[in-house]
Amino acid sequence: MFEAFGRKKARALGFAGLPIVSIPHPITGIPLDTVHTHADEIFESVAESLTYTPPEDEG
Repeated sequence: MFEAFGRKKARALGFAGLPIVSIPHPITGIPLDTVHTHADEIFESVAESLTYTPPEDEG
């Protein structure tokens, strides 16, 4: 749900190739150790997103 909205918004703003990392929902009201587990699971995707260079035609 949120990922689809994020992708749609990115396209609308001219960032169709923007890397998006999804996290499990909900993120509030869960134990801290579960938050840490989720963070561990997405760490590599976040790092890749932060260092991603889009192809020239994606701007």
